[in-house]
Amino acid sequence: MMDDLRDYRFYSEDMLHPNQVAIDYIWQQFKKVHLSESSYVIMDEIDSIQKGLAHRPFNPDTTQHQLFVEKLQQRIALLQKKYPFINLG
Repeated sequence: MMDDLRDYRFYSEDMLHPNQVAIDYIWQQFKKVHLSESSYVIMDEIDSIQKGLAHRPFNPDTTQHQLFVEKLQQRIALLQKKYPFINLG
């Protein structure tokens, strides 16, 4: 943050904390240096599942939503079978 993002446009309104653009940039730099590219696929799948789990439907009783939940549970089960150390609960 101190070296690459010196411009104030990378700070939130309080001018102390980084904004989302800065956070995303820092995360990308961290990933390039500290994580293998093979882990990106797993991270993307986990991110997608977490977004699905956070989704709050307008009408949870619809067939469409029930299928969404069922498919999400299948994705979780598959991921946990491949990587038993991952806890998405």
